[in-house]
Amino acid sequence: MKYLLTGVAAITMLTACGQKDKPEGAADSAGIVFSESKIPSISVQKGDAGTAAAALAAMALETSGSGNVSWDGRDLKGATAVFTDVTLASAGDDEDDGEGMSFDADDDSFDLDGADLKAAKMEFEGLAMKDGQATFSRLLMSDVSLVPTDPEEAENGSGKIGSIELVNPSPEMAAWVASLFSEEDVADLPEGDALAFDKWAINDVDFRIDDPNGEQGTFTVGNIEVTGLKEQTAALMKLDGMTFDMFDPSEDAKIKFNLASVELHGADLSLLTDASEDATDPEEMSQMMNLASQDPANPGYESLAINGFDMDVAGVKIDMPKLVSAVGRNKKDSVVAVKTEPFKVSLTTGEGKYGEQLAGQLAMLGYESLELTGAGYQTYEPETDLTTYAKDQNYWALKDGFRIDFGAKFAGAKAIAQAEQSDDPTAVLGDTLENMVLHNMELSLKDDGFLNRAINAYAAQSGQDPQELRNQLTGMLAMAPMMAAGSGIDPELLTEASTALSSFVSDPKTLTIKMAPAEPLVMQTIAEMEDPSALTKEALGFSATNE
Repeated sequence: MKYLLTGVAAITMLTACGQKDKPEGAADSAGIVFSESKIPSISVQKGDAGTAAAALAAMALETSGSGNVSWDGRDLKGATAVFTDVTLASAGDDEDDGEGMSFDADDDSFDLDGADLKAAKMEFEGLAMKDGQATFSRLLMSDVSLVPTDPEEAENGSGKIGSIELVNPSPEMAAWVASLFSEEDVADLPEGDALAFDKWAINDVDFRIDDPNGEQGTFTVGNIEVTGLKEQTAALMKLDGMTFDMFDPSEDAKIKFNLASVELHGADLSLLTDASEDATDPEEMSQMMNLASQDPANPGYESLAINGFDMDVAGVKIDMPKLVSAVGRNKKDSVVAVKTEPFKVSLTTGEGKYGEQLAGQLAMLGYESLELTGAGYQTYEPETDLTTYAKDQNYWALKDGFRIDFGAKFAGAKAIAQAEQSDDPTAVLGDTLENMVLHNMELSLKDDGFLNRAINAYAAQSGQDPQELRNQLTGMLAMAPMMAAGSGIDPELLTEASTALSSFVSDPKTLTIKMAPAEPLVMQTIAEMEDPSALTKEALGFSATNE
């Protein structure tokens, strides 16, 4: 059962995400509306009593054991069938696989390798034969257990699920479910528009491991639900009450993870699938929030909310009470804004080898803990491909450290987002420069004590006097214009930049750098420019201050 818990975590992340904190129809002063599509009501479709028996036979559910499923009781009434004490047989152990019970979801297939699935009850509604294929409107499996076929493995842990429900699946989805029951080789999970249903829910997941080698842990989820999946868009994806508690003897480390809830409205699965496939490790849950590198005209969701996230990896503790993001549209229903509400992330240390290491590093900077806050607001003009990061609404701040504010307007975001999908970092950089046209930019760094902490920490390590180190840095910056003489760079620009930086090092306040060129800057042209003399302070609209 070595990879049992992370296997279930992978399935969970494939099915969960979402939000409902923004009031429906809320609009900002620019007429941008932040709203969510209504969740469609669900009614179980009618079946056909006349062909229900044939549908069961087509799924190898006519005689116990004729396919992959056996049972103690079977009752068919009209288009409804109830099976009791059900066992879905494992695909069997791979002789070359020494890992024991695990989930295998490679190549879009799904096997329970080394474990039988047992359910106290399995219910079908809306059974029918349509176009020669067995279909159903609702499948509910209750009191589910995963039982390893190896008796020794069975003693090392347990896997239980309160219920699994699938409502009104597409014909392709119904055929895939049927293959689980009837075929030795399970069919591939449908993709694209074929992957569709009104509801898929998993409740009360409880997996436990107690390996003789010392690996111990639990993985629980209260509820996973996907509603209204049609044409690769889900009306709602949500997860409630996830916990992960593991001890890894090889690392002598305890790992704990809690997530109260996640909700994603209007999820575009064509954009989110790759990100969800990366989120297979509970130690890498930050992948859930990696939604930035996407088409600004289609961010992949309507709204997102993460509540009650905390993690403890061998004493390194991360806590994020809430993260809320929403997409705004104009009167033409085009995406024109993405807003992330102010959020807070805390980093503290506790008992554990990683926590002790981090505590020492933080102490060098004079911190016992870190508290990071941030927010974001960007608008997008589809007609001009212009993206604007609103000044004072896009920031990161470290308590008793610093605050970084960013504002900008540039064109090319859509092409840049497409380029960022490349696996070649060099190609990404080249495509970004080729497509970006900068209209203006402002970056400010307000120091709240971090520079002093950093200088003191470095001085202590190097055995220098902090003031002496500060003077050295100031002197080097002051000499920058002279050192750059003959490079072709505008001396006035260099002087203003070095003066502001020198002032910031000697007496840190708020360092502000601005660019407001008279004509938009094509970044590719600048990157290829051999003679930078045309990039004068005046032409760039450049300014730098420490005030």
